[in-house]
Amino acid sequence: MDDSPYGGGAGMLMKPEPWGEALDELLAKDGSTVLVVPTPAGELFSQDLASELASKEHLVFACGRYEGIDQRVFDWAESRSDLRLISLGDYVLNGGEVAALAIIEAVARLIPGVIGNADSLIEESHSSGLLEYPSYTKPAIWRDLEVPEVLRSGNHAEIARWRKEQALERTKRIRPDLLD
Repeated sequence: MDDSPYGGGAGMLMKPEPWGEALDELLAKDGSTVLVVPTPAGELFSQDLASELASKEHLVFACGRYEGIDQRVFDWAESRSDLRLISLGDYVLNGGEVAALAIIEAVARLIPGVIGNADSLIEESHSSGLLEYPSYTKPAIWRDLEVPEVLRSGNHAEIARWRKEQALERTKRIRPDLLD
Protein backbone atom coordinates (compact mmCIF):
# COMPACT_ATOMS: atom_id res chain seq x y z
CA MET A 1 0.00 0.00 0.00
CA ASP A 2 2.90 2.37 0.66
CA ASP A 3 6.55 2.83 -0.19
CA SER A 4 9.36 5.33 0.27
CA PRO A 5 9.16 8.46 -1.89
CA TYR A 6 11.37 8.96 -4.94
CA GLY A 7 13.99 11.58 -4.18
CA GLY A 8 14.24 10.53 -0.56
CA GLY A 9 12.79 12.15 2.50
CA ALA A 10 11.00 11.04 5.62
CA GLY A 11 7.83 8.99 5.71
CA MET A 12 5.99 6.73 3.36
CA LEU A 13 3.79 7.53 0.37
CA MET A 14 0.66 5.66 -0.70
CA LYS A 15 1.26 3.76 -3.95
CA PRO A 16 -0.78 4.46 -7.10
CA GLU A 17 -1.77 0.86 -7.96
CA PRO A 18 -4.25 0.27 -5.08
CA TRP A 19 -5.75 3.71 -5.58
CA GLY A 20 -6.14 3.13 -9.30
CA GLU A 21 -7.95 -0.17 -8.76
CA ALA A 22 -10.27 1.34 -6.15
CA LEU A 23 -11.06 4.42 -8.23
CA ASP A 24 -11.69 2.28 -11.34
CA GLU A 25 -14.62 0.82 -9.37
CA LEU A 26 -15.84 4.05 -7.77
CA LEU A 27 -15.64 6.79 -10.39
CA ALA A 28 -18.67 7.17 -12.64
CA LYS A 29 -17.87 6.31 -16.25
CA ASP A 30 -19.42 9.59 -17.46
CA GLY A 31 -16.94 11.72 -15.47
CA SER A 32 -19.64 13.09 -13.16
CA THR A 33 -17.94 12.00 -9.93
CA VAL A 34 -16.48 14.65 -7.68
CA LEU A 35 -13.35 13.14 -6.14
CA VAL A 36 -12.73 14.92 -2.85
CA VAL A 37 -9.24 14.61 -1.38
CA PRO A 38 -8.75 16.17 2.06
CA THR A 39 -5.22 17.60 2.09
CA PRO A 40 -3.42 20.57 3.64
CA ALA A 41 -2.34 21.40 0.07
CA GLY A 42 -5.92 22.03 -1.11
CA GLU A 43 -8.35 24.91 -1.46
CA LEU A 44 -9.76 26.13 1.84
CA PHE A 45 -13.08 24.52 2.75
CA SER A 46 -15.95 26.97 3.22
CA GLN A 47 -19.71 27.08 3.57
CA ASP A 48 -19.95 28.08 -0.10
CA LEU A 49 -17.92 25.02 -1.09
CA ALA A 50 -20.11 22.83 1.14
CA SER A 51 -23.17 24.17 -0.70
CA GLU A 52 -21.57 23.49 -4.07
CA LEU A 53 -20.71 19.91 -3.11
CA ALA A 54 -24.22 19.35 -1.70
CA SER A 55 -25.61 19.94 -5.19
CA LYS A 56 -23.49 17.18 -6.74
CA GLU A 57 -24.86 13.72 -7.44
CA HIS A 58 -21.79 11.55 -6.75
CA LEU A 59 -19.01 12.32 -4.27
CA VAL A 60 -16.08 9.99 -3.57
CA PHE A 61 -13.60 10.74 -0.78
CA ALA A 62 -9.96 9.64 -1.05
CA CYS A 63 -8.20 9.93 2.30
CA GLY A 64 -4.45 9.88 2.28
CA ARG A 65 -2.17 8.70 5.09
CA TYR A 66 1.49 9.03 5.87
CA GLU A 67 3.01 11.57 3.45
CA GLY A 68 -0.06 11.36 1.21
CA ILE A 69 -0.92 9.79 -2.13
CA ASP A 70 1.32 9.48 -5.20
CA GLN A 71 0.73 12.56 -7.40
CA ARG A 72 0.05 10.36 -10.44
CA VAL A 73 -3.25 9.27 -8.86
CA PHE A 74 -4.44 12.89 -8.94
CA ASP A 75 -3.08 13.49 -12.44
CA TRP A 76 -4.93 10.41 -13.69
CA ALA A 77 -8.14 11.13 -11.74
CA GLU A 78 -8.34 14.70 -13.06
CA SER A 79 -9.20 13.37 -16.52
CA ARG A 80 -11.93 11.07 -15.16
CA SER A 81 -13.56 13.14 -12.42
CA ASP A 82 -13.94 16.60 -10.96
CA LEU A 83 -10.91 16.45 -8.64
CA ARG A 84 -11.18 18.70 -5.58
CA LEU A 85 -8.23 18.94 -3.18
CA ILE A 86 -9.71 20.48 -0.02
CA SER A 87 -8.06 21.74 3.16
CA LEU A 88 -9.83 22.36 6.47
CA GLY A 89 -7.18 24.89 7.46
CA ASP A 90 -3.53 25.62 7.86
CA TYR A 91 -2.54 22.55 9.83
CA VAL A 92 -1.68 18.89 9.19
CA LEU A 93 -3.52 15.78 10.39
CA ASN A 94 -2.21 12.20 10.34
CA GLY A 95 -4.69 11.27 7.64
CA GLY A 96 -7.67 12.57 5.71
CA GLU A 97 -10.39 10.65 7.57
CA VAL A 98 -11.19 13.28 10.21
CA ALA A 99 -11.22 16.02 7.58
CA ALA A 100 -13.49 13.88 5.37
CA LEU A 101 -15.95 13.46 8.25
CA ALA A 102 -16.08 17.22 8.79
CA ILE A 103 -16.64 17.86 5.08
CA ILE A 104 -19.29 15.12 4.84
CA GLU A 105 -21.22 16.51 7.80
CA ALA A 106 -21.08 20.08 6.48
CA VAL A 107 -22.22 18.94 3.02
CA ALA A 108 -24.86 16.38 4.05
CA ARG A 109 -26.78 18.83 6.25
CA LEU A 110 -27.31 21.03 3.17
CA ILE A 111 -28.98 18.27 1.16
CA PRO A 112 -32.75 18.89 1.15
CA GLY A 113 -34.54 16.71 3.69
CA VAL A 114 -31.50 15.96 5.88
CA ILE A 115 -32.27 18.75 8.37
CA GLY A 116 -35.86 18.52 9.60
CA ASN A 117 -36.54 22.26 9.44
CA ALA A 118 -34.87 23.82 6.41
CA ASP A 119 -35.29 27.27 8.00
CA SER A 120 -32.56 26.21 10.45
CA LEU A 121 -30.05 26.65 7.63
CA ILE A 122 -30.99 30.25 6.85
CA GLU A 123 -29.57 32.25 9.76
CA GLU A 124 -26.50 30.30 10.80
CA SER A 125 -22.83 31.17 10.82
CA HIS A 126 -21.42 31.87 7.35
CA SER A 127 -24.81 31.79 5.61
CA SER A 128 -24.67 35.59 5.28
CA GLY A 129 -20.91 36.05 5.54
CA LEU A 130 -21.17 36.71 9.29
CA LEU A 131 -20.94 34.54 12.36
CA GLU A 132 -24.29 33.66 13.89
CA TYR A 133 -25.78 35.84 16.62
CA PRO A 134 -25.99 34.47 20.21
CA SER A 135 -28.91 32.11 20.88
CA TYR A 136 -30.93 31.68 24.08
CA THR A 137 -33.68 29.37 25.37
CA LYS A 138 -35.71 28.94 28.55
CA PRO A 139 -35.51 29.76 31.41
CA ALA A 140 -35.42 33.56 31.04
CA ILE A 141 -32.96 33.80 33.95
CA TRP A 142 -30.29 31.20 34.61
CA ARG A 143 -27.64 31.68 37.33
CA ASP A 144 -28.40 35.39 37.39
CA LEU A 145 -27.87 35.69 33.63
CA GLU A 146 -30.88 37.01 31.71
CA VAL A 147 -32.01 36.48 28.15
CA PRO A 148 -31.89 39.89 26.43
CA GLU A 149 -35.22 41.69 26.82
CA VAL A 150 -35.57 42.30 23.07
CA LEU A 151 -35.79 38.54 22.46
CA ARG A 152 -38.72 38.29 24.87
CA SER A 153 -40.49 41.37 23.49
CA GLY A 154 -42.32 39.73 20.59
CA ASN A 155 -41.25 42.63 18.31
CA HIS A 156 -39.93 40.69 15.32
CA ALA A 157 -38.47 43.74 13.56
CA GLU A 158 -36.50 44.69 16.68
CA ILE A 159 -35.40 41.08 17.17
CA ALA A 160 -34.15 40.92 13.57
CA ARG A 161 -32.25 44.20 14.02
CA TRP A 162 -30.71 43.00 17.32
CA ARG A 163 -29.65 39.70 15.77
CA LYS A 164 -28.01 41.47 12.82
CA GLU A 165 -26.13 43.81 15.19
CA GLN A 166 -25.01 40.91 17.35
CA ALA A 167 -23.83 38.90 14.35
CA LEU A 168 -21.83 41.87 13.08
CA GLU A 169 -20.32 42.55 16.52
CA ARG A 170 -19.41 38.89 17.06
CA THR A 171 -17.82 38.71 13.61
CA LYS A 172 -15.80 41.90 14.22
CA ARG A 173 -14.57 40.53 17.55
CA ILE A 174 -13.83 36.91 16.61
CA ARG A 175 -13.34 36.78 12.82
CA PRO A 176 -12.64 40.28 11.46
CA ASP A 177 -11.09 38.63 8.39
CA LEU A 178 -14.63 37.77 7.24
CA LEU A 179 -15.47 41.46 6.94
CA ASP A 180 -12.68 42.30 4.47
